[in-house]
Amino acid sequence: MKAELVANGYAWNYLDTWQPKITLYRHAPGLTVTGELAFPVGTPLPQLPGEPGYVLKMARNGMLPYPPTDSCECRWCVERTGGVDVIKATKDIAAGIESDNPDMKLSTVTCQECGYEAKALTEPGAISKLRVHTKAHEVTSTV
Repeated sequence: MKAELVANGYAWNYLDTWQPKITLYRHAPGLTVTGELAFPVGTPLPQLPGEPGYVLKMARNGMLPYPPTDSCECRWCVERTGGVDVIKATKDIAAGIESDNPDMKLSTVTCQECGYEAKALTEPGAISKLRVHTKAHEVTSTV
């Protein structure tokens, strides 16, 4: 459960320190049974239970603890913003900036499972890269 929560953007120690109530944001649109839009992407859902099993179920349904952005790499935001091509282009631009400025101070976040260091121009960017990296742990552990 801890690995899946981390892959969805939660802190590694969430199971140990969860809050009784949290606010989640819709990354997937909420639809009615007829397929009509009931809740648009970005809708905040305040005062939801913070119990880890509950937030994991909500994360699987597209409700995460941070608002959706164009740089979010969850599957719903990737679909909404243009797919994998957009993420690849963004990573290529970031790699170009890094190679042009080798002395640039990059934010680094380390994977607690394997020691991988995710580096980016900003701390949220490094955390996002680490989130993608932890999904690889999920795939290899289920195979």
